[in-house]
Amino acid sequence: ATLASLQKALALKNQFIPIDADGDITLGEVINHNMYGPLRVSYGSIRDLLLGLRFIDGGGRDIGVGGRTVKNVAGYDVTRFMVGSLGELGIVYEATLRTYAIPKHTRTVQLLIENPATLDDCLAEWLLSEAAPAAIVWHTSNQRWVGRLAYFGTEASTDLQFKSLEAKIDLLDGVQISGTDAIGFDRYLAEQAQIRSWRRRASAAVKVIVPAANTGEISQRIFADMEPSLNLEVLPLHGCIFVGGDFDRAEAETLDINVNQAAASVGGLRVWHQRPPGADGIVPFGPPQADWPLQQKLKQTMDPHGLFNPGRFLALEEQPA
Repeated sequence: ATLASLQKALALKNQFIPIDADGDITLGEVINHNMYGPLRVSYGSIRDLLLGLRFIDGGGRDIGVGGRTVKNVAGYDVTRFMVGSLGELGIVYEATLRTYAIPKHTRTVQLLIENPATLDDCLAEWLLSEAAPAAIVWHTSNQRWVGRLAYFGTEASTDLQFKSLEAKIDLLDGVQISGTDAIGFDRYLAEQAQIRSWRRRASAAVKVIVPAANTGEISQRIFADMEPSLNLEVLPLHGCIFVGGDFDRAEAETLDINVNQAAASVGGLRVWHQRPPGADGIVPFGPPQADWPLQQKLKQTMDPHGLFNPGRFLALEEQPA
């Protein structure tokens, strides 16, 4: 089931699934890879949208977890644990999700930003005010930082939020509003797809996770250390930075060093989504996390024969001879 087919069916009821992913991506891929984007600010990630699912584990068992309503979910939350598991624990074949009404009115605001670190201390305060965006992302364009905010609601409510944002931007140095527009929700989704489109073309793409309060600082540091061809796409409220470009093996290895150093300085981690040919020496996940031993035990329990995506992330524990 692709997102395009699901969204088309839901649109007949004025509903949609608030996940930032291309239409040809399947719902299973969204769950396996924990895909999310700017809409997570308002609607949460796929972990928040999933009410329940069914999957086949490595022993051939048909397992159902969660429920069709929130109050039916009890005990250990295997539903959320399956999200981002890369298919290593089982094959998901059914999911129950929460949907939302398609916004009536969408207003977008574009910012020009000299240094994204300027916004690190502002975003938390924005979220507690009328200026709180429904979605926010910033990215590099022609070696400049461009911010993209969106407000959903009625025309009157989004106008009020925009005026509050204007007042806050006036107090900042190095940040200015370069444009605002009232657009349809479909157009907003299409523009977001264009912003992230580089990730599917790039030979090198890595996702960096850092504390949200350090997102601007770290993204600027990575940008300053690399070539002009570098692409950065940042979800500042979630500490998520996508980095990459059309790099060869040597350039990817240099990027990996710079990203590791930047992430380690604030206790972050990074995940490689795409490595160029010959760059298999780059470890996909790192640095090691405290919960990995527990995840390995769950892998051993749910997929004892190593049938699902072996070696992609969690290796099976070695058994005694």
